[in-house]
Amino acid sequence: MSDKAVLVHTMPRVLLVDAKAAGELLGVPATWLLAEARRDRVPHVRLGRYVRFDPVSLADWSARRERGAVGQRPTRSDREAA
Repeated sequence: MSDKAVLVHTMPRVLLVDAKAAGELLGVPATWLLAEARRDRVPHVRLGRYVRFDPVSLADWSARRERGAVGQRPTRSDREAA
């Protein structure tokens, strides 16, 4: 078996989804996601004229973009003390 054949057989399978499915995962319109991909602002894979997304990469990207307090919302007394 050639080195290339071994490489292909040992590569993990990556499930790529289209913009509609990826948008549903993120809760955004497919058109927005495609526009962001054109600007290289979201992780994506170009396959000729097709654009596909790896759900795991999108989840990681989304988690890195999370801002603000995570967890319990501050109570009124917490806000008044600040």
